[in-house]
Amino acid sequence: MGKSVTIREIAEECHVSIATVSRVFNDSGTVSAATRQRVEEAIARRGYTPNALARSLISDQTMTLGVIAPDIANPYFSALFTLIEQAAIQAGYFLVLCNTFYISSSYQQGQRMARTEEEYFEMMLRRKVDGVLVIGGQIDVVEMSQSYRAALTNLARRMPVVVIGRPIPDVPCVFIEKESGGGVITAVNYLASLGHRRIAFAGGEPGITITATRLGAYRDALAALRLPCDEELVCLSDYYAKDGYQAGQVLLARGVDFTAALAINDSVALGLMRALKDHGLSVPQDVSIISCDQFYNSEYLIPRLTGIDQHNELLGKLVIQALLGAVHGTSEPALIKCMPELVVRESCQPPRQAVPREGAAMPNQ
Repeated sequence: MGKSVTIREIAEECHVSIATVSRVFNDSGTVSAATRQRVEEAIARRGYTPNALARSLISDQTMTLGVIAPDIANPYFSALFTLIEQAAIQAGYFLVLCNTFYISSSYQQGQRMARTEEEYFEMMLRRKVDGVLVIGGQIDVVEMSQSYRAALTNLARRMPVVVIGRPIPDVPCVFIEKESGGGVITAVNYLASLGHRRIAFAGGEPGITITATRLGAYRDALAALRLPCDEELVCLSDYYAKDGYQAGQVLLARGVDFTAALAINDSVALGLMRALKDHGLSVPQDVSIISCDQFYNSEYLIPRLTGIDQHNELLGKLVIQALLGAVHGTSEPALIKCMPELVVRESCQPPRQAVPREGAAMPNQ
């Protein structure tokens, strides 16, 4: 492999300064058309690319961002990472992904990686990335460990950090709160407007903030509508299709009556629909289903799945904008929220022989 050409060699060949070559390569500053053409031809001919390490020493930036996620196999995190990567590339940054495997044992059968999130924080500091995105893991646990909180605080004091999750007092990160349960309330109101009275809740891991938030909103919505809030209608499991199947089996085994169900996300809804089918029940003829967090396949299920759009495409752009703002010193630690929206498709209809509830709130169309 030949020796890589240097910016000094390009400058000497073209009889210009190093600064001029840099301005041409980065398309910045004023350079005459003739000089620009001569330098561009030399760059193309010699295959010159700037040394990333040298540039980072000069600018004190590596043009890389770290992303720490708990399970890239989860459709939510994989789709979100793709959106984040697209926004980062457009901004001229590369991403370093750390998949911590901080997930429930129901998917990985109890196998967890030995490396902790705290160790990944230290790795980000050693790699001198320009900023870090935290999009899940211990940040989602209701009872967060003190060691994690201390490590996150240390990281945020030494570089910009954006967190998708609930705000933590006195931790200097930019927090983007994915939701506050508003989408679940809209979903319950919609089912009530169709005439449903007994609405089940399926999926979600106990002890995780997003589960607690959505379950709390479900209970609040039922109470506000004076509908039954029966704990036998709630079955927590986890966030994957097999967990939805398990939740459906448990709900049906309990013998409780329900005509509609909220699934924690699309994956759980898919498993729940399979469980209902295996018991001779149809969606939506026998049971209406709404997903609390739609992914990217809702439109292609049979029936097409009604769900809450959490606007993850906006979230991907928002977190990059927030992080780059922090990197460039144009934003302060803050709390940003995304507003969910109900998308009505085919998986809901009025229950058989039911009359829509008078005065039940209808979603904004």
